[in-house]
Amino acid sequence: MSNATMTKTFEIKPLGDYSLEESAGFIGGWHPAPADDPAATGHLHLAFLVDRTWEPVGVCLTQAADGSVRGEIFGASDTRAVRHQVERILSLDVDGRGWPEVGRRDPVVATLQQMYPGFRPVNWSNAYEAAAWTIISSRISMRQGSAVKDRMSRELGHEVDVHGHKLWVFPEPSRLTQLETFKGLFGRKVEYLNKLGRAALEGRVDTDELRAQPEAEALASLKSLAGIGDFGAQLVRLRAVGAVDEVPTQERRLFAAIRTAYALPSDPDEAKMRELAKSWSPYTMWVCVCLRRTAGGGAGMTHSRASG
Repeated sequence: MSNATMTKTFEIKPLGDYSLEESAGFIGGWHPAPADDPAATGHLHLAFLVDRTWEPVGVCLTQAADGSVRGEIFGASDTRAVRHQVERILSLDVDGRGWPEVGRRDPVVATLQQMYPGFRPVNWSNAYEAAAWTIISSRISMRQGSAVKDRMSRELGHEVDVHGHKLWVFPEPSRLTQLETFKGLFGRKVEYLNKLGRAALEGRVDTDELRAQPEAEALASLKSLAGIGDFGAQLVRLRAVGAVDEVPTQERRLFAAIRTAYALPSDPDEAKMRELAKSWSPYTMWVCVCLRRTAGGGAGMTHSRASG
């Protein structure tokens, strides 16, 4: 059987404006087309664990002139599962045709839309990896947390080759259950990661199931995981599960960005946040992620890293 026959691909047709390059820029993952091939398009490479099966997989994504996104799969057999997960990661499972109307209602949002044309939030690959991140990064800087997570991916995870570009994928839950010690993890973090691995294997960190739950129920489910508090539960809910129209109440750096953008005398409290969010609905998180971008320093997430 030829390689061409074995290649698995899929296509996603976004509802509303969308720029794959803008998404790639958000996570620093855009690969320009070769200079000697002017007809080629740039591409985004993602590598992640497939929901429920925990298979490592790589995807090369390109965007056609008509806006459709094409994916080529490296390393997994279930095309539908991979396509579904890519849609969720890139927020392409959301109908974005009403997004321009939010900018017409709110001049601050209009400015953000001009700054980031075609942008949609890029989410964590799944709730399991985002929960692991909240445990790893607790009480240390994002830079330190990223370094620990990257080393875990290299030493305990999997290398995925996306047509010559090698990426590391975070270790699957069974490997976390066997973890005894790891450089950079202190206190009860190893214990919490052991328990997270077991919870994931038991199906208690299923991303789609958490998304289907009402907000309060999902947050309670997440806070039942060892080492996950209010901040971590909301981060997972909003940035991995992909809740689109809920108000972040735990991200202090977002509050500072809102104060600057809306020329407020002080950081907004929760009541002020909810008042502002009325004009952002039904894309509250899209606005918040754009605002968080203006503050610099990322948006509280990391994706797969190159292995080279």
